[in-house]
Amino acid sequence: MSVSLYRKYRPQNFASVVGQKPAVDVLTNSIAKSRVGHAYLFSGSRGCGKTSVARIFAKALNCLERENFEPCGHCRNCTDITAGESLDVIEIDGASNNGVENIRGLKENVTLAPFSSRYKIYIIDEVHMLSQGAFNALLKTLEEPPEHVIFILATTEPHKVPVTIRSRCQHIPFHSIKPEDIFARLSEVCTLENITSEPEALWEIARQSEGALRDALSLLEQVTAAGDVTLANVESVFGAGSRPAFERWIVNLRESPENAYSSLKAMFDAGALGVRVFEEMFSLVRNLWLVAKWPGIVDNIGASESERKFLQDESKQWKPEKLHSLLHVIMRALTNARSGMRADILLGVFMLYLEGEASREVFTPPPTVIAKIPEFVPAPPPPPPLTVEEDTELKEKLLNIAHEKDFTIYCALFDAKPHTHNGALYLDMEHAYSYETLRIDRTSAELAGMFGDFGKVILRYGASESVCVDFVPENVTIEAPTKKHKTKPETLTAPSEAPAPKQETAATSSVFSSYINALRHLQAKPEIILVKHKEHQDDSDDNTDDSTTEEGDNE
Repeated sequence: MSVSLYRKYRPQNFASVVGQKPAVDVLTNSIAKSRVGHAYLFSGSRGCGKTSVARIFAKALNCLERENFEPCGHCRNCTDITAGESLDVIEIDGASNNGVENIRGLKENVTLAPFSSRYKIYIIDEVHMLSQGAFNALLKTLEEPPEHVIFILATTEPHKVPVTIRSRCQHIPFHSIKPEDIFARLSEVCTLENITSEPEALWEIARQSEGALRDALSLLEQVTAAGDVTLANVESVFGAGSRPAFERWIVNLRESPENAYSSLKAMFDAGALGVRVFEEMFSLVRNLWLVAKWPGIVDNIGASESERKFLQDESKQWKPEKLHSLLHVIMRALTNARSGMRADILLGVFMLYLEGEASREVFTPPPTVIAKIPEFVPAPPPPPPLTVEEDTELKEKLLNIAHEKDFTIYCALFDAKPHTHNGALYLDMEHAYSYETLRIDRTSAELAGMFGDFGKVILRYGASESVCVDFVPENVTIEAPTKKHKTKPETLTAPSEAPAPKQETAATSSVFSSYINALRHLQAKPEIILVKHKEHQDDSDDNTDDSTTEEGDNE
């Protein structure tokens, strides 16, 4: 059985590690200066070299013939660690050994001395998968291990590792590997394996690996199974949607949009996933937008020579504003794709988005397509508010009326500049909060009824305007309570009857508005207050019963 490429070309010393110079420098300096810690936490995305560097670090610490910081690679300890047969380097899968009993077994073996090496090294992969109990069991051992023990914890999600664990480790972050570094490594592997390859195909594999060299080597091996590493074979493996295909699509979108639709549909028909299609599309349009705004940035976006040439030539044909608008359209389509929308519906919605942008004259297709797009006529902006002086006398009059009827309106009117125009009362508000408070349906109806002497009551804030309407219930009869109460003349104090609320012309006859006004009418009824006076001790019981009955009836 052949060995996979990612296992065959796994780095065996620090010099062969790709794209992780900061992390390697920390580890090599600690070895060279004999300042090795007792616990390390390696964090980073998948396939970026965390476990490989942990093994190299273990070999360098236990190497019998080490020079400076690099392991020799041929001594007994180095060969055993490379083959995974060393008894002093123990690798534990945190995902499958995440229980308390597994950590207890580890703690029992920690105190044992190494068999044939200087250090006993524990490499716990996917450490974030340990249970809370397992972390608690590991905590004390991790804080004060024996002098011959070193822990190396590796994780893709460091935020899931308890802070009590992280604080006891030297945290070394690993970064996603740049596409150009992955491309260089893939070219080297193709040369060593005598694989015929096209540079554009290798660049496409490097992009699809998303910063993971292990994934890139796996994809390379998958493509070689279909033949030579060509762009056509890469597209057949990935389900269409390569970078050259999207370059052709963006040219068609500018010159002949109907061909752009056909090419995009062909990608979906070939099995391309909607999320991947719009992610690649966004990446290309983003690069075009950057180069269109800042031409000198083309050398810093991680592209091949042919891609840089395309970006320089094509960006001259687009305005940055159009590309910026197109990016927003792709973002909306990407959101739909991630929600699981069907491919044909997704494509149709995307074309509708494009047409909508074209109608706003931000993304301009050729004249033949403009004729098919309905003309978009923007709504005229509302008229600006009139600049008038505050009528102090009118404001004082309005405040006096509001003070007697509604305290909320009274407070809000302090923020208003009232004036009249053509028989209507205008209230220009200084702050949005006061405006929004007064334009609520209930408060707006109160305003219209309160200042009914004016033809209209109009609220304004900036360019916003709202007309207050008094809602009056139709066909709703409210009768006074007919139940009689037992009262005593000397203990009953009744206020004078409140005037009936003023009935205004109904502007809306909705049932909901009728009930609201009915409730408001009930709230305006006078209240009856019963006052109990203390009488002779002998009649206290009777008085208590009477007053209780009267109060209960009133309620």
